[in-house]
Amino acid sequence: MRIAIIGCGWVGEKLAQHLSEKGEHVIATTTTPEKINFLQKVAKEVHLLDFNSNPDFSILDSVDMAIFSMPISRDDWHTGFQKLEKTFPKTMVFSSTGVYPTENKVFTEKDTDHLRADISASETLVTKKYPQTNILRFGGLMGDERSLNNIFKNRTPENPKKKANYIHFEDIIAVVDLLIHSEKRSEIYNVVAPEHPSIQEILNLESQNKTEKDEQNNNRIISSEHLIQDFNYTFIHPNPKDF
Repeated sequence: MRIAIIGCGWVGEKLAQHLSEKGEHVIATTTTPEKINFLQKVAKEVHLLDFNSNPDFSILDSVDMAIFSMPISRDDWHTGFQKLEKTFPKTMVFSSTGVYPTENKVFTEKDTDHLRADISASETLVTKKYPQTNILRFGGLMGDERSLNNIFKNRTPENPKKKANYIHFEDIIAVVDLLIHSEKRSEIYNVVAPEHPSIQEILNLESQNKTEKDEQNNNRIISSEHLIQDFNYTFIHPNPKDF
């Protein structure tokens, strides 16, 4: 299968390596010339593709699946994307659970009120052109060098009681692999570890006196139940304490 990962960032690089090792023909694109040498180690083809310039979309000819992995909250690629006239049997877009409001509640894919405008607009842009697109909304990206212990190595979290909505990259790769070989179309999935300890619990911090800031949005939880039910999926890393 010819799979294009358009905008090959941190997750895209790891996904490209996984798919290449499985024998897929991976086409990786980047806007950064300095990344080409590295990406050539994990993908069959690597191309510079900047939607802001005069993109050569011919590199996407005969692609079986296009995975749009551009920074979802940036709209500077919108104009170029609208010029993309290729057709793809399957499409997927990597989005973010940052689309949901910062409120104390459990959010599911059915929540459509007060979504963050820039992320929502980018999702709509992709799905309008490619209605079959599956949207994956990732929690905070974790794994390898990305850990809360590293993030807060030299500073204290402002809101230690805030619930974690994170996802390990190995689960992202597993979920993407499932969807590549699935017949699912036009679905939205939250991809977030199902357990939600507080930042304080993950970092093993001592309990602190409550402040007003501690109470703000510390029970905002993103549910991945839709994904779990549709695929009977068991997370490789269900608890961010063990990332």
